Amino acid sequence: MTDFGAFVEFSVAMERLSTDAFRGALLLKTLVKQIRDNLLETQDSVCLERARLVTEAYRRYEGEPVPILRARAFAHVLGHMTLDLDSNPIFAGNTSSRPRGWMLVPEHGLSADAQVLIENDGLEGLLDGAVPEDILDFWRERSFGGNSGIGHLAVDLECVVRGGLESIIEEAEGVDGGESSSAPCGEGKIYRQGMVIALQAVVDWAQRYAEAAEQKSRKTDDPQLREVHMRVARACRRVPAKPARDLFEGLQAIALVHLAIAIEGHGMSVSPGLLDRVLGPLVDGEFDADEATDLVAAFMLKISANSLFGRGSKTQPISVGGADEQGRDQCNDLTLCFLDACDFVRVGDPHLFLRWHPGIDPVVLGRAADMLARGVSMPLLINDLPTAQGFVDAGCAPEDAWGYCVIGCNELGIPGLSAESATATSGMVQHLQVLNEILLDHPAREEIGGMGQLLSMMEDSLRQNLTQRRAGWRQRRQRIADNVPTPFTSALMDGCVARGEDMVMGMKYHLPGLYERGVTNGANALAAIEQLVFSERAMSLSELIGAMEGDFADREILNRLQGAPKWGNDDDRVDRWAVELVEMRERVLDDIDAEFGDPPHMVCHVVRSLHHMDGKRIGASPDGRHARTPVADSIGAQAGTASGGPTAILNSVLKIDAARYYRGGYNLNLTLPDQSTTPELVRALVDGFFDNNGQELQINCLDADRLREAQQYPEQHGDMVVRVAGFSARFVDLSVVEQNELIARAEVM
Repeated sequence: MTDFGAFVEFSVAMERLSTDAFRGALLLKTLVKQIRDNLLETQDSVCLERARLVTEAYRRYEGEPVPILRARAFAHVLGHMTLDLDSNPIFAGNTSSRPRGWMLVPEHGLSADAQVLIENDGLEGLLDGAVPEDILDFWRERSFGGNSGIGHLAVDLECVVRGGLESIIEEAEGVDGGESSSAPCGEGKIYRQGMVIALQAVVDWAQRYAEAAEQKSRKTDDPQLREVHMRVARACRRVPAKPARDLFEGLQAIALVHLAIAIEGHGMSVSPGLLDRVLGPLVDGEFDADEATDLVAAFMLKISANSLFGRGSKTQPISVGGADEQGRDQCNDLTLCFLDACDFVRVGDPHLFLRWHPGIDPVVLGRAADMLARGVSMPLLINDLPTAQGFVDAGCAPEDAWGYCVIGCNELGIPGLSAESATATSGMVQHLQVLNEILLDHPAREEIGGMGQLLSMMEDSLRQNLTQRRAGWRQRRQRIADNVPTPFTSALMDGCVARGEDMVMGMKYHLPGLYERGVTNGANALAAIEQLVFSERAMSLSELIGAMEGDFADREILNRLQGAPKWGNDDDRVDRWAVELVEMRERVLDDIDAEFGDPPHMVCHVVRSLHHMDGKRIGASPDGRHARTPVADSIGAQAGTASGGPTAILNSVLKIDAARYYRGGYNLNLTLPDQSTTPELVRALVDGFFDNNGQELQINCLDADRLREAQQYPEQHGDMVVRVAGFSARFVDLSVVEQNELIARAEVM
């Protein structure tokens, strides 16, 4: 039986359930569990539907202005794609014809994401031979590059839930053309026409679902299942066209809009944003927490089934909690529902972030601490004060800054207002790679006379590279707007309708974004060089570099390097080099901001699985790391080097001012032993770290023996969710490489 057949069989089985067993809350909870189990058991496949439909549309509308072409292609896909009301009948919306059937975005390319392949065994080669030659030929010279749109964004879902798409259509049709825009005369009008086509396409898509759900309701004999379908039909007749009137309609509107953004092309790292705030006004005095939790759980499963890269994480973060610009706690009845739903469904994606501040509801924080102590590995935690302050320092209005959310692995943005702050549009810094290249490529190694000269060379290299990247930043933005605009997504970004511009050109805040990695390894390497080469003179720089070139065949040199001070142990001998690296980076970027007349930059320390990819291209390094092996998986300690325990790791990281140096966010993995970790311990660590302006924490409570058992008997550990770096996943779904990495983390605790 095919996987899709299994879902059809599931739907039929649901119709046969007795009315008594399928009544009220039991109906919903039972259905949610079966939806989850079927989703997780489904194997990946390739769905060619979107690729074929978008190719048809490009052929049909060739010659139209690009925004119109893109909008018509989007409408063609939504108007003809298969509607899936079987795999999750509680909500409408799907991105491909079946769960985990890979949705392809040929406008950006027809390849798999390299990180997804690292993270998931068995997906390598899935696309080989799966795409017909006529589609490959058509897109060979047309694809913009990559494998999906830029992503790393959150749209203004409040305008969707409270105003509806029809209000945005009216706005776009009502602009008189005299608005201020950087686009040439007439192009704004054309772009707004594309917005109207795309917005109406989503309204029509919802109507297709309404009709399909009504047909489903007529074909079932079970009154409870009939009501499930009818509720979807009633909701889709109204939303997302018009304002939502209750929690169900709000969730349904968001599900359709969120999945439509993925279908338009932004397949990776699209955030639903601050959902407890967006949906809070829809909760009335008759609030039923259990029912709301089940609806939220079903919603999470709906977007988890987003089929770009199948079982691979799409990093669709939901943020809850936090304070407003007045310091008032924004937790509400739904905040706990999102935590409980996350605990219930136990899927890695969407992952859930809880915004912490000193006045956070203690019940909410207690629930989060309990989940983490029990090994749920969520919610991820982020501190409001340094995070919002970073946006304010970058020039954002306080009321905007305090509306931030996580919009990727751990990248930060403001719904509807900023996105570039969370992308590498302005370059990438890998500190260890920069250092290695200087050491290995320098023609006269012995002329490097000290740490000051070495750091100066690193700074010169950074300046040259990042200046070139910044020069290309604006050109790339314009190329995206010219070649692969997204009029639907852009219509949900504040100001883009009035300006008649694509989001990459017309958003309120354009903050140059830069990715950074390698602080840990870079600091360790510099500490080792300082101690062994320039202080103790235990070896010359030439001897060190020769040992690196031989991948440390000389065990004595390797042992000395590995025995040098290591970041993450609250040791100033090495910690000061981490601070030196980020200060160097800031000097360079501040100068580049001034040179180009750009607003303040944002830097995000983001890893996901890039520590594997970085490691493969970086040779043996002065921190005692062998060639082609992974680098550090977060801004925390390198695996196996944290001898001072979790408090020492946190103290090292606290020496870096997050509000100043990581306005775009950082990720910090913290592994605790699951047998001895209590909610009280979690709260003490979190409060202590955040009270001292730490920014973000990803806490895993792990036991190495239990992880090894899960490797051997995966069928017994399907509920074990772990945080790897910038993504979460069920442990049993991970590749052996990622599983072994988590086991190694747990073994050293």
